[in-house]
Amino acid sequence: MTTPLFLLRCLEVGISIQDLDLLTIGLVLDMWTEKSNDNMKYEQVAQQEDFDKF
Repeated sequence: MTTPLFLLRCLEVGISIQDLDLLTIGLVLDMWTEKSNDNMKYEQVAQQEDFDKF
C-alpha cells in the first residue's frame, strides 16, 4: 500500500491528519474494512445464545 492510497482510505472513513497521531495503520485498515461491510446482508445474525455457547 502506498502513502497516497493510505491517506485516501483515511479520507473515506473520515479520519483527519491530526487523528492519525492516535491511530495505527492496522486500526485504520480495520475501520475501512468494516465500513465496506456496512452494506452486507448476513443470512444469519448471532443471538445471545450463540455467544453464550461460544
